[in-house]
Amino acid sequence: MKRFVEWDQLEVRINGEKLNAFAQQFRVDPIERLELRFENGLMRVMGSIRKFISVPFEVQIREILAGPRKVRVPLHGASAFGGIPIPKFLFTIVSSQLQAQFVGYEEPATLIFTLDRFLPNFVDAEIQRVWIIDGGLAVTLGRGGADLPVTEEPHGTAKREPDRPQRA
Repeated sequence: MKRFVEWDQLEVRINGEKLNAFAQQFRVDPIERLELRFENGLMRVMGSIRKFISVPFEVQIREILAGPRKVRVPLHGASAFGGIPIPKFLFTIVSSQLQAQFVGYEEPATLIFTLDRFLPNFVDAEIQRVWIIDGGLAVTLGRGGADLPVTEEPHGTAKREPDRPQRA
């Protein structure tokens, strides 16, 4: 399908601080604190879980596997209290609490994100590769495109969004 803007390949960066703020909406009970840290080739997910006491944890993400419409995030090196390994079966307990409309879970200990949930309906893109870099993520998008967003007028007629102001 032809789009207003099309590309064959696009390189983008995702700011780690903004992604960390966005990830807060995925925090579910019993997780009381969640923080993402990005180092070259390694993302650390740190936080704490409250059951009877607050238990600090860390999960390492060494790779993010890109597919055209889905991203798989294998979870590794899960530990509590700074080094005690967390059994993988505990991930299945937390996975039942995940917001299914945003993130899925599959064994072995892998989070699944569907691109369609994060892009507006007037944008079409495929993910080719995701790198963990200092301060965030670098993403290569494959062939894709975008149309102008459409809004509804009160009488059901479509209208184009107003032009955005030019950047200096």
